[in-house]
Amino acid sequence: MSFGLAFIVGQLLIGGAEQQLYHLLSGLDRSRFRLLVINLGVRPDEYWAQPIKSLDIPLWHMDRALGRTGRVRHITRLLRSEKMQIVHGWDMHTNPYAAVAGRLAGIPLRFGSMRLNYELLADNKFVRWIGYRGLDFLIANSARAAEQVRQLRLTRALVRVVPNGVRIPHQVRQEERSRLKSELGVSDTHLLLGSIGRMDSNKNHTMLLHIFAALTEKWPALRLVIIGDGPLKSRLAAMAEELGIAQKICLPGSIPQAARYLQAMDVFCLTSHTEGMPNVVMEAAAAGVPVVSTTCGGSVELIECGVTGFLVAPNDIATMVKRVDLLLADAEQRHSMGQAGREKICRAFSVQAMVTRMTRVYEEALATRGLSGWEEM
Repeated sequence: MSFGLAFIVGQLLIGGAEQQLYHLLSGLDRSRFRLLVINLGVRPDEYWAQPIKSLDIPLWHMDRALGRTGRVRHITRLLRSEKMQIVHGWDMHTNPYAAVAGRLAGIPLRFGSMRLNYELLADNKFVRWIGYRGLDFLIANSARAAEQVRQLRLTRALVRVVPNGVRIPHQVRQEERSRLKSELGVSDTHLLLGSIGRMDSNKNHTMLLHIFAALTEKWPALRLVIIGDGPLKSRLAAMAEELGIAQKICLPGSIPQAARYLQAMDVFCLTSHTEGMPNVVMEAAAAGVPVVSTTCGGSVELIECGVTGFLVAPNDIATMVKRVDLLLADAEQRHSMGQAGREKICRAFSVQAMVTRMTRVYEEALATRGLSGWEEM
């Protein structure tokens, strides 16, 4: 027998949380779960909409013109008419919709998500408070986020950890790596330092530019690529000019399926102040690229310092320069660290591992409600 499982997502634009939802939808057992997705985004045709529809999963768009109350009413009617047994808010801002509409519709199980560190949530105390109320289970994507929820006593819901998962790419041959480098304007004679992420203050790309500037004198063949877009892109380009490194960096903007370029990189850097469970660190490690990251959120759970990469404190430019320099000087260490990271991701953070963990939590929840013998109406 199958159980109705509805997801409420804030948007379906290019992003890590949206990608994780698609991975989960792709992997869930459709003989066990009857799926439905409700999107609260600005437009019905956002980036992940068509891929989700191609999975033969109903996708409903709740127009923002309805207002919060109107959307709650529409979601309530939909959940009731589709006879859902589980509703899952996929991010902090959709948790209240899952809680309120789920309760009004008589849904037995209401799930929420904590996909960020607590520090990254909106300063508005009401937003922080309401996102944890009225839920039966709260899914955190990192042990650190779960511990914050428990220590701060933010919710009465049962908290479970389900780390993100990534697809494991085939490792490419040198010819393909050369082609990828060429597309980024880099040749085989260059060493490539890279990062992927939204260009905002939290990602702290100014730190990365300073690191790169400090390394270029010793490593004249070093190049930098930062894939992504955001409000600080023009400011970062201006800063590169000021530092005299503009001719050695590439800022191509946002690129769909940007992870394919990871295998062109020799070292990957994440300089964020804080993160949830950074997909990009998992993707870089899965591609066999050594990662040097700040100790932001779940990165400490992904990187075994000195084995699969290096960890440094946020804004510690001097230490990150030293760690990147060590890797640039030793191709053998880059390879061994990259392979160790890839093996760890394959073992513990694949998409299948994530789907299996999430399925177990859903099954646990159904058992707590005595729903294993549920007969569809």
